[in-house]
Amino acid sequence: MRKILAITFLLILQSCYFGAGLVEKEITGNYFLFANNELNEMSIWFHAEKYSNRLIVPETVFALGENGDFIIAKSHPKNLENGINKNVTYYHIIEVDKKNTEQSPYLTLEQFENKRKELNIPNNLDFDIVYEELK
Repeated sequence: MRKILAITFLLILQSCYFGAGLVEKEITGNYFLFANNELNEMSIWFHAEKYSNRLIVPETVFALGENGDFIIAKSHPKNLENGINKNVTYYHIIEVDKKNTEQSPYLTLEQFENKRKELNIPNNLDFDIVYEELK
């Protein structure tokens, strides 16, 4: 009887563990910030349909801001062998209304500033959410 209770208890805990991610934060509209098990998995996703999400900015997002029209983000590249490369920073601009995956990814700081001017993104839109431990 104890074995059955122990197994049942473990199954209940497992379903709770796999039910939600570490970070699940709505950014704006159908865009959300997500990390499943560790913060270094932080990425931006778009909820496309009822059971469909699309990856917009892969790991590891560490800063972002939004104003309803645009989402701006900073990320460091991550690979399985070396982890996060904090020596490289990519900038991203997401036009909320476009709802596609190819939106000014992997920009350098100079490219980001130029694209920001081109799209007339207001200067008061800044990186309001920063995960210092990933910075």
